[in-house]
Amino acid sequence: MPHPAPDTETSSLVIDVRPGERLVVDGAVTVELVQKSGQLARLRVTAPRDVKIERRSTKAVPSMA
Repeated sequence: MPHPAPDTETSSLVIDVRPGERLVVDGAVTVELVQKSGQLARLRVTAPRDVKIERRSTKAVPSMA
C-alpha cells in the first residue's frame, strides 16, 4: 500500500519520549515506548479491534544516540 503524498490531509510529529511515556492518537489509539536499547525501541500500540495496525520497514535512519 503506497504512502499518501504529503498534503493538507496528513500531518506528522517528531517527539522525544522516555520509556513508560505514551502518545495518544485521536483519543482511541495509544503508543507507549516500553523499552529502548541502542537503535531498537519496543513500542506497545493499543487500539480498538477495528483499527488496522501494520509494521512497515523503511530505509535505516542514522542513530541519534
